Amino acid sequence: MARERLDVSAIGEMIELVAKNGAISFAAGEPSADMLPTGLLSAAFEGVFEDASLLGYYSSHLGHSGLRGWICDWMRLDGLAPDWVKPENIMITCGSQEGISLAGEALIDPGSYVLVESPTYMEALLSFRKQGATCIGVPIDEGGIVVEALDGVLKRYKARFLYTIPNFQNPSGNTATAERRKEVLGVLRKYDVPLIEDDPYHYLSYDGEPPATYLKLAGDDGRVAYLGSFSKIVAPGVRCGWMAVPDSLMPQIESLRVNSCLGLPVFVQHGLLNMLASIDMPGYIAKLRSAYRVRRDGMLGALGAHLGGAGLSHNRPAGGFFIWGRLEGIGDVMDFARFAVAREKIGIIPGSVFFAPGEEDLSSIRFSFAKVDATSAEEGSARLAKAISAYLSR
Repeated sequence: MARERLDVSAIGEMIELVAKNGAISFAAGEPSADMLPTGLLSAAFEGVFEDASLLGYYSSHLGHSGLRGWICDWMRLDGLAPDWVKPENIMITCGSQEGISLAGEALIDPGSYVLVESPTYMEALLSFRKQGATCIGVPIDEGGIVVEALDGVLKRYKARFLYTIPNFQNPSGNTATAERRKEVLGVLRKYDVPLIEDDPYHYLSYDGEPPATYLKLAGDDGRVAYLGSFSKIVAPGVRCGWMAVPDSLMPQIESLRVNSCLGLPVFVQHGLLNMLASIDMPGYIAKLRSAYRVRRDGMLGALGAHLGGAGLSHNRPAGGFFIWGRLEGIGDVMDFARFAVAREKIGIIPGSVFFAPGEEDLSSIRFSFAKVDATSAEEGSARLAKAISAYLSR
């Protein structure tokens, strides 16, 4: 497995090149440091170590019972979950990435087919490949998964599951419409295929609320496992996400947790719960949305001003952290990205890394605006325009 299935993250390579060259980064898909609630977290963790039971082996491998209950109530209140989701269906994870890994371990055998959006989250591709899966891409457009294409793929392949990021997708920024979600569920029922719904950007919407989750729309179907995360709305460093798992799959997921690490640090979960329970959550989310909306609009404006005539086309995401574009006339954007970070000190992520093997779009590009203020957006876009001109004139 280590020799044949593990690949180096190309995103990690670009992040290292940005740091090495002291470049402006349009690459990092993580929250801005000035948006992290350090004061709230500091207050929330006061007194956590007074409860010695949190430092021993916790009674549940699923995670802190209080936090699981809070998440369950929150999901039900906001309409994300159907009635069958109870605290015992919630597992606390090390970010949603662990949820991706656990779902893959539970459902994939070597040689299995897994359906993913084309493009999709790179680390999910790497995780499924590690388990021995062959990933098959399903085309998406601005409204989500192309239903006719999904049906066609499922006629040819018996897939273990479909993995989707329905809201403000990483990398495309696209959001699946309500009607498209219903149609996708209909196709999955037709072929009896489960769905893994990865929804870390759900609350980072800037132009209205996202549609109902697949989990909610499926009702009592039991074919949807949902992944959520506090990495984007609290802090990635707390390494805290969750899974909402149907009863039929929970024993396997829990066994995999026990066999990998027994459990996660419960005192961290307790401190996080203290913070969540102490704040006005809708007000807190509204502030995040307002701040990131400004950054999205700032980068859209800067890209248009500096790169409108340089062969760049791009979308306008309704939320999340990412803008998806195409650079015509460049050829291989991966080669250009290495040139740009060294020559003009501007870091971008080539879109080709987000596709299943053999399906790469070499002219695509992902921009992340979450950590980019207005000044950096202007300067970075100007540098990118210079890099394109220099690359093409070599």
